[in-house]
Amino acid sequence: MAMRTRKELRLTMMPGQAIDLVRTLVLGVLGPALLLGGCASFDRQPFEAAQIEAAHAPDSPKIRHWANSPDLLTQISIAPPPPGEPLRVLALSGGGDDGAYGAGFLNGWSQTGKRPEFAVVTGVSTGALIAPFALLGPDYDDELKRAYTEITPDDIYKDRFALAIPFSTSVATTGPLEALIARFATDAVIDAIGEEHRKGRRLFVGTVSLDRPGNAIWDMGAIAAGDAPGRYALFRRILLASSSVPVQFPPVLIEMEAQGERISELHVDGGTIATLMAAPPVANDQILRDSQSPTELYLLVNGKMAGEFELIEAGLSSIAKRTLEVMLFSSLQDRVASAYVWARSTGAGYHLTFIEQDFDADEHDLFEQDYMRTLFDYGVERGRAQAWQDSPPSSDPDTVASAVPETTSSED
Repeated sequence: MAMRTRKELRLTMMPGQAIDLVRTLVLGVLGPALLLGGCASFDRQPFEAAQIEAAHAPDSPKIRHWANSPDLLTQISIAPPPPGEPLRVLALSGGGDDGAYGAGFLNGWSQTGKRPEFAVVTGVSTGALIAPFALLGPDYDDELKRAYTEITPDDIYKDRFALAIPFSTSVATTGPLEALIARFATDAVIDAIGEEHRKGRRLFVGTVSLDRPGNAIWDMGAIAAGDAPGRYALFRRILLASSSVPVQFPPVLIEMEAQGERISELHVDGGTIATLMAAPPVANDQILRDSQSPTELYLLVNGKMAGEFELIEAGLSSIAKRTLEVMLFSSLQDRVASAYVWARSTGAGYHLTFIEQDFDADEHDLFEQDYMRTLFDYGVERGRAQAWQDSPPSSDPDTVASAVPETTSSED
């Protein structure tokens, strides 16, 4: 299999406005080949917009919500915390193989004996793969470690034959990733998540619908706690969709039911629009304001928060790739800053961790095992140190929310 460097696959988590640029890149660079061989198709029946709005998983309650829905906060049910306990929300970002940082951080945090239980955990892309274990707690740290230190590129994707790409829906296939997800997201793990859901805890994963542009928020705990025959397969399929980088990996068909008919929706990487699914919309403002308990928001970013210098050469490919990187960087900064403003306005505590500039690695292949092990160990050290900061990285964090009154976090 041909190895791909991290720069070659830097589209792991694109901001929404990058979609037009991807279209330009595909049409400009691959256009002639695509026109000659545009025979790729999806095995599904056509359906209408009204059907996708009304769609639900077969034999399941409402387990999918749209992030841009005006009544989203009334659709998502989050139980208030027990008296005296804060409502803890953990949001895990995308980042490809940099997810080794988040896996390591959670392991290191557990080793301090101070890692709390989270009422709500969210994840997109690689963060979606970490999220189930983050919800279940330290007992699953070994599984999380194995998932990010014992894999190679062959466990994630397989390149298509070059001449087949114009006839395909992606550059590579994700059969290996699908098998990897099945190995770790076992029926027993999914059942355990269902048990936590019944206790009032919540697990949300984000994907992006290509049929109805926008972020889909999947209530994974509700899926796990249900009794639908296909719940295990649906759970894993959503994790696969949330990690399927458009163009690089094939979109994922998710079977839904609408108006008595089965429809197949097309979903891709949750980070195509949102690199981080924090708050709002995953925490109900009314709960936060009415609760007598404090709220603590934790953002675990699987990546760096500082732009890195790179001298760009002339050429469509290099300019397009760098533009996407800049868009991604800006999107992540916006998400982190927006969560900070939200936390300040609601009185919630704010905790942020990310890969600092002191972690420096040589150019390497994507999902290279040595790199991921080194980053995992770095994450363990940061987790042991409980390396959280209470504001976005800035020379003057108060400028991020200058119009918002100060609040004090209740947790160190």
